[in-house]
Amino acid sequence: MAQQLDHIVEVIRSTRSVAQVLPETTFGHPLMMGDEVRIMTFSDAPPLVWVEGTFYGQSIDFPPLVTSHRKSYDLLRAAALPPEASLAMIEEAARGYRDDAQQQD
Repeated sequence: MAQQLDHIVEVIRSTRSVAQVLPETTFGHPLMMGDEVRIMTFSDAPPLVWVEGTFYGQSIDFPPLVTSHRKSYDLLRAAALPPEASLAMIEEAARGYRDDAQQQD
């Protein structure tokens, strides 16, 4: 697990990726049903939302639904920790797993 978390940190630091951790104390939040949501913007076309669940995938281009998904996504990000705090939490979790593994050896 430590190696996986270290890899996540490496990818975030070496790309334009952003990770934000949602604290486990967050009671309810938008998009909590477990679907994967991707909001895509293009320079030459209107925005598009891709929603994917266990047994389906769906693209959404109807402007009111795209707007609704974007608002939900914005609310989810607002509830999450800031990127640097999230990255620090991932690094701390990796250290914890590494320390636990060393104690068991």
